Formats: sequence, structure tokens, C-alpha cells
Amino acid sequence: MRLNNSSALVAFTAVVCLTACDTDAAGRAATSPSSRAAALPSSPPPGIPSAPRLPGHAVFVAFADEHSGFAVMGECAGEENEMGTEDDRVCRQHVAVLENGKWRLGTSPLPDLSGGDGFAADIFALGPGRALITARTGRDPDLTWFTDDGARTWKSGTTRVSGTVRAVPESAQLTWDCLKTKEDGDCVRSRLVVTMPDSGRRKALAAQPALAGVVLPAGTSSGGALWASGLDTTTGKSALAVSYDQGRTWRAEQLPGPKATTPGWGLRVVQGHDSLYAAEPGQLLEEDEVKNGLRALYRSTDSGRSWTRVWTYRPGREPLSILGDPVAATDGGLTIHGERGVYRSTDGGRSFRRTAGTGRSGAPHRTPIGYLGTGSSGQGSYAVSADGIHWRTFTLGD
Repeated sequence: MRLNNSSALVAFTAVVCLTACDTDAAGRAATSPSSRAAALPSSPPPGIPSAPRLPGHAVFVAFADEHSGFAVMGECAGEENEMGTEDDRVCRQHVAVLENGKWRLGTSPLPDLSGGDGFAADIFALGPGRALITARTGRDPDLTWFTDDGARTWKSGTTRVSGTVRAVPESAQLTWDCLKTKEDGDCVRSRLVVTMPDSGRRKALAAQPALAGVVLPAGTSSGGALWASGLDTTTGKSALAVSYDQGRTWRAEQLPGPKATTPGWGLRVVQGHDSLYAAEPGQLLEEDEVKNGLRALYRSTDSGRSWTRVWTYRPGREPLSILGDPVAATDGGLTIHGERGVYRSTDGGRSFRRTAGTGRSGAPHRTPIGYLGTGSSGQGSYAVSADGIHWRTFTLGD
């Protein structure tokens, strides 16, 4: 089962990590029950190879495992005209495939882009050799293309939801579908849907979690647990739901803290070596310069049966923002990549110190191969880590 890492209502794109991460320096901070616990053995980063000879640079990447992955490559020609616009600029969209330890070009179903049109095609791995491309056009339904032969051939489709599925199959993508919008187009109620790994078609999950509002996938944890976020049906406060049987049944739990005055953007749950963490992004009304605000952090030491609110937004107190997912390392540390820097906690998320040094990874997301984020070497550069401590960079394209 694969979670849609773009499930938040606000998309984080073209993100650059502003400050590098020095895990050694941050690790010298004061200890806590979390950091005193025996750290798990460190793991080397997945050995994803670079492919600098691919055309253009990678715009979107997705992995089924360490040996199977896909990338949408953007290759542009032409320059801006004298008015500073890009009317004469044409961009091709290629698809690259990781297979047998090497990257190769596959066929691409995506059209060329002209003028100032930006790249807006997400790609999701649905198992070795299988992937789905979704063209984000802003229309409903969006266009899709599915391959089950390593991008040699593609079958067109749409994001329209048809039918139901009782459980989330292995390698499927758990995503969401809006059911009701306001006049301004903002979604106010949604449901969980499943992109099927054998066809790329989307089906509604038969048993929905008992959550109100916009219900979004929120991550996975050990033992194959699936998480979803939304609002408590009685109080309207932020809530999480968990399923231990591939989405057949769910248990919902209200999170501690006050009711938010404005809707958030869904929560993200990550597994630490001795606890779970949940980050709650949302707009910070008192911080106009922060676009990807961090409202709160929650921690659970009993596999999600109960949660403690360990961090609450306060004006001027970093981290004020979060890009991607929190990084829960095997040594007990927790790292937040923000708009103004990278911050690390060694006391279970109660306090943070800004880090400096090497090992950066912008906007990391938890994926089937570990934490994956943009690297520090410009377009097409990525960094990956299995343990949240040691990172390996790779580059796709020139």
C-alpha cells in the first residue's frame, strides 16, 4: 500500500532547504526519556543511482522499492521574450524508469508544454514496473495514464471514482476525493479512495473512518497501520483515525488541544523508534510571511492509543513552518524542515534547536524507500535516508 504524499490541501512544490542539518551538533542537546532510550541500529541509505545523462531534470519521482522507480523529467528549450514572458518556451515531459539498477527512458504519455505552463503531472508507483501519472489540470476529473510494463505502454483514464473496495491492497495508493466544496472552491468534506495497483482506477474505500470535514490519508506506522486525519464528529477538533486491517475498520481519536478557528491542512503521522509523531500544518494568522505554518506536534508512546500535544505554535517561536513530513530518526531525534531553517529536537518534540552543517534534505516525505526530499544541488537533485540520520544524494538529469 502506498500513501499519496500530495494529499495535503496545500501543495509544497519547488522547495529548497534553507539550512543544512548537522545531526552530530543537534545530538549534543539535553537528553530526555526519548533520547535516553536505546537507539535502533543505523541503516545505510538506499542505493538509488544517479543518471545525469537523462534529458532535462527530474520534476516528480516515485519509488515502489529500492530497485523500482519512476520519474517525470522536464526538458525545456527557448528563452523568455523581451517582455519577460515565456511565450516561446517549449518543454517536453519525459518518463524515466529505474529498472535492474539503472535508469532508462520509457515512453511518455504527457504532452509538450508551451508558454508559461508549469509542470503539473504527479507520478505514483503502484508496485515494481507499475505507475500512475495524474495530470493536475484543475478540472474534475483529471486525466490519468497507467503502465504495468515499466513505461513501455500506457493506458489512459481519469481520476473519477467508480465502485468500492473493502480493503487497501498491497502496493495500492491511498488518496482522497472531495465530496463537497464551498463557493470559493475549497473542499469542506471528503472521503478516502484507493488507486488500484492492477489498473490505476480509483475506488472508494467501503469503510470510511468516523471523521468529519476533509478526511485525508495521514501516513503509516509499524505493523502496517494506516492513519487518516479529519475532525472529531462531536467537537470539531482535530482528530486521527487508525486502521490495523488495511482499512476494513477504523478507530478514531480526538487530539488534545483547542479547536482551531480555521481549517488545517491534514496531519502527517511518522513512526519513531519508540514513539509516533503527528504534525499539524495550517495557516498561522499572526505570521503573514509563513506560508506552510506548523500549528502543533503530537506524540504517542502507546502506538497511537493516546496522544500528547508536545508543541504548540507561539508567535516568533521556531519552528513556525514545516515542509514535508517530520523526520523521526532511529536515534530518537525529531527534525522539522521549515521555511527559515532546519530544527531538531532530542526531547520528544518539546523543544528544538536550529541545526547547521551538512546532510540537508528539503521537504522530506516518508516513502517506501525511506525519507525522500529535494537535495541541495538544484533541480533534479534528491536526498534519501532510511534512518533519518544518514542521507545519500542522487541526481536525475543534467
